Amino acid sequence: MKVNALIIAAFSIIASLVSLVFFTASWFEVGWVGLWAYVGVMIVIFASLILVMIRVSSEESPLKTMDFAIIAMFAALLWVVDAGSMFAPGAAFFWYAVPQLAGAILSYFPMGIVLAAALKLSPKRGTGFAVWFVYSLLGQVFFFNPIWLTRSLMLALGLEAYNISSKRGDTRYLALMGLMFGMLVPSSSAIFQIYTWGYWQPLFATIPAAIMSGIMMAVGTILGSAIGERAKTVMY
Repeated sequence: MKVNALIIAAFSIIASLVSLVFFTASWFEVGWVGLWAYVGVMIVIFASLILVMIRVSSEESPLKTMDFAIIAMFAALLWVVDAGSMFAPGAAFFWYAVPQLAGAILSYFPMGIVLAAALKLSPKRGTGFAVWFVYSLLGQVFFFNPIWLTRSLMLALGLEAYNISSKRGDTRYLALMGLMFGMLVPSSSAIFQIYTWGYWQPLFATIPAAIMSGIMMAVGTILGSAIGERAKTVMY
């Protein structure tokens, strides 16, 4: 395993859980300044890592027309998965009955499949950022809230920082990406929900949910990697 990928994954997982604990306990005391400091620091760290790795890399693999088509298609699929996890028949009951598991199974497992398949079909620099950010922009069309765009930027940069540091397209690295990203997304979501929705949740609900989301997304990426590998024979 590449050391850079392991370091970024470990940092993201630790930062996700520590931030979740901190804001759950101290969101009122730190206020909005604390939220913007959290987002700003994470953006700067991920962006800096990306710039450093681009500078030391001699890779030249610009995104082409096929890559942009893959990005658009899988970003739309991510939105379908996200919406389906909330509005599919029976989903509402599942969210209320076992909230710690509902998101992991209904949302992050299929999202892992979609993300891994996209990164398998287009294992190029920039794909990770583009897929997630385009998906986030689609979400803004239906649920406009510009404050959440800062989180989207943070997540897209985090995904890209890991993606370009890893052996792209390799199933092991995609699984680690799922574990990392599956914890980063719900942790940051729980933090933002406190500030934008006034929806505070106790740690016994949010931490198990974040950990299970990471595990289920990792499982999903293994399946998505296999699907992407099979799809290559059709597309290329």
